[in-house]
Amino acid sequence: MSLFGKKKCCLCDANIGTLYKKKLPCGLLCEKCKNELSPFVKSSRFTDIETLKAHVAYRRENAELLERFEITRIIGEKERLVIDDKNKLFLFTDTEKWADRQPDVIRFDQVTGFDEYIEAIDSGDYYESSKGIVKDVPKGYVNYDFSFTLTIDSPWFDVISLQINRDELNTDDINSPEYREYKKILSEVKETFRPYYRSVKKIS
Repeated sequence: MSLFGKKKCCLCDANIGTLYKKKLPCGLLCEKCKNELSPFVKSSRFTDIETLKAHVAYRRENAELLERFEITRIIGEKERLVIDDKNKLFLFTDTEKWADRQPDVIRFDQVTGFDEYIEAIDSGDYYESSKGIVKDVPKGYVNYDFSFTLTIDSPWFDVISLQINRDELNTDDINSPEYREYKKILSEVKETFRPYYRSVKKIS
């Protein structure tokens, strides 16, 4: 076979070229099969075909959950936690067209832990955000990022993290409306899964 000739997908046995493939420890995947993998699972997990087939079976069951998913709440600005309170399901996404990418749908009772993080960085004479460096910020102002981590009971992944604010919050007042709103969102997430997780840690 030519070096640049077509090879076979290790999952569906279709011919694949050199440009449209994904390399796994157990072989090559075509574009179609590549899109069936969870974005949360590292490629290094797939050391054999049996594990790969089990994962694809899980993803197809997951697609059925997605079909009956009913949005009741969306938490976050850029990265989002999308919740279905009726069916006790949720998913993570960083795009408005989340259904097209088949995100992993997770049951409430798979949540085993919750950690919240409020990262504070003293600005000094300036601070840096996604908009660049802003000069002449008075001393005492601090940049804050608000995020949380859920530990998940799943054979494919065990930790998922999400930052709820789009840009750093710059303030010298932890009682400001913006700061209190982000704290409220963290509390909302914590209370949503409280009946299910077994540990709570707070790191500020």
